[in-house]
Amino acid sequence: MTLEKEASALPILNPFSYDAACSLVDGCLVCGDVAVPVTVVEAGEPDALCQDPQGQRGMVGIELVAPIEAGDRLLVHGGVAISRLGERA
Repeated sequence: MTLEKEASALPILNPFSYDAACSLVDGCLVCGDVAVPVTVVEAGEPDALCQDPQGQRGMVGIELVAPIEAGDRLLVHGGVAISRLGERA
């Protein structure tokens, strides 16, 4: 198998995914320190709809940072908000 075929077989990192994923570009979600800043679009419990800087939206677990509201900025790892970031958007 060529490196190109091996790379195409790997899943792409999705910051909103609870699943472990590896990517040659982004690194390993399980092994690496991978976190993505997002903005809360719609608050909910136990998850909130959030958007990353590229405009991709997804549900994020907010148990560690609740309560939250629309406009809050969060740091997300493995589909779970692990910290708040500075001022609201």
